[in-house]
Amino acid sequence: MFHPHPPSLEESSSPHPLLEAHGQKRRRKSRFTRLALFLYLALVLPLGCMALPQAPGTPVETPVESPGETPVETPQEPEDPVTLFPVVKDPASPKYQFRAAWLPSVRNLDFPAKPGMTAAELKEAFRKILDVYELYHLNAVILQVRPSGDALYPSELNPPSVYVTGNPEGTLPFDLLEFAVTETHKRGMEFHAWFNPFRVTVEKNSASTEEILQGLSSRNYARLHPETVLRFDDRLFLNPGLPEVQKFVQDSILEVVTKYDIDAVHLDDYFYPYRSSRQNETGQTVPYLFGDDGEDAETFAAYGEGFTDIRQWRRENTYRFIKNLSAGIKEQKPYVKLGISPFGIWGHAEETQGLGSNTPVTSSETYAHTVFIDTRRWVKEELIDYILPQIYWNFGETAAPYDTLASWWAQVVEGTRVNLYIGHALYKVYDNVKSPLWKGDEIMVQQLDYNKSLPAIKGSAFFSFRHLTPQHEEFKKNAAGKASLVKNTEALKDAFTLPALIPVSAKVTPTEVPPPDHVRWENGTLSFQNGYTEFDELKKPKYFLVYQFPKEDVDPENPAYIYRKLAADPQTLTYTVNQLDSAKYRYGVSAVNRLHEESPVALLPEAP
Repeated sequence: MFHPHPPSLEESSSPHPLLEAHGQKRRRKSRFTRLALFLYLALVLPLGCMALPQAPGTPVETPVESPGETPVETPQEPEDPVTLFPVVKDPASPKYQFRAAWLPSVRNLDFPAKPGMTAAELKEAFRKILDVYELYHLNAVILQVRPSGDALYPSELNPPSVYVTGNPEGTLPFDLLEFAVTETHKRGMEFHAWFNPFRVTVEKNSASTEEILQGLSSRNYARLHPETVLRFDDRLFLNPGLPEVQKFVQDSILEVVTKYDIDAVHLDDYFYPYRSSRQNETGQTVPYLFGDDGEDAETFAAYGEGFTDIRQWRRENTYRFIKNLSAGIKEQKPYVKLGISPFGIWGHAEETQGLGSNTPVTSSETYAHTVFIDTRRWVKEELIDYILPQIYWNFGETAAPYDTLASWWAQVVEGTRVNLYIGHALYKVYDNVKSPLWKGDEIMVQQLDYNKSLPAIKGSAFFSFRHLTPQHEEFKKNAAGKASLVKNTEALKDAFTLPALIPVSAKVTPTEVPPPDHVRWENGTLSFQNGYTEFDELKKPKYFLVYQFPKEDVDPENPAYIYRKLAADPQTLTYTVNQLDSAKYRYGVSAVNRLHEESPVALLPEAP
């Protein structure tokens, strides 16, 4: 993601349909016991009473009838007073919001903070990062795990990241990705593995391509296969027009999908390069577009059969890559989502027969002239699960007004099963503090408030993580920017005071999640067990929600009533929550699976 630029629901007949599920279970158990006893008396006892063969000469004894006894009934367990309260989702409820922050590793922007950190330092730093996510009630971590052809995890295809090791031939101190996924899930959050698909180098370098490649790891794909590398603006990237490159990048991503328990694959906006600028023969600074110097002309000649427009061919290359990747992910793990975070402007209406946004053609875009990703098509064909456009402008900016773009993207996802989240430029609150358009104590909150007017927008992500921590060393350089960042992050905390669940992906078939079992209330302590007893990954609870309801309002759709979120732990048999006030509140607990589908709430009765 590092970017240089800026009820329609059916109602039941009763307002609160209580299902005495646990009582029903006990009654079923009682009926089963009686049936078993009947079968025993009918089948087993007669066999036992049959005359046995007697040894010769043995006298036959007349059975003596025993004195009559009063039958003693087997004591029955008391019926569980817990009832199941169905959760009828209200899509407009603030209970369902995607909330994330990008955590880049490139240039050591966020994590790791510097190369060469020890395993202990890295683990402590990541746990502290998660503390900040929890402070803001965020529910998804987007960690850059493959920043530029290297990896934060042991890989058969990509070398260890220099941002971890400090040198191209270094080794990882441990599996950062495995640790990060595990720790994130312990907090009940999603983990989105962020990949930069085609980038090879980040910084400009005027040295020859051969010299630059020699500075990379000896295991780097680009160094091993220099014929697959293109150069633009003194940076290197893999050629998306080559089938072998597409397969290599897809295999690199699927390696992670297969080996790690991630929740989503997240791709940023770097496919083909963005435009740049350079000086012409007269010394003037002029725009510089990829393809101006015929960088991929040979590839087009070899693989562009059937295309007369090289730009359309490039869009077909990225489309084919996403289509194959999407199919590959779903074949491996149907529940793993694919998300794309493109530049905020898809294309301009003036250049796309009215399909694009009403933005000036002088603004950058990603359809016609640069990057060459038809994300609108990807949404319409539902190749992805969510799209997270980077709308890194504020209201009133001529190049790309925030409201214009947010509304345009809302229209794009309309009628599809693709979730729309918005990427916000939190960093500009600090960087652009002198701009009248970015002055204010609630810039981000104003954008969030506008999002509420567009039901299609189901959440937000912020670039980047460190801007959620205004005390970061970096922010000492600009006192005014720091003051602005402090005020805006405080406002953001207030906006996210209540917890939220990530919206369910509409592309996945709904699953019934088993509610918690053995829910008990004793001496101010709520206890329960995991009711999952199957082998279905989608039914397995990933976390539990403990509700604290006012006695007069049992409403699971109100996030204010979520008292606690507990991550499911396979090593934990019984979960307990202490110091509860049953005199004032009524308590319940539900189970939520990895796709954030929620079971009915196991509701305890009111205290007498």
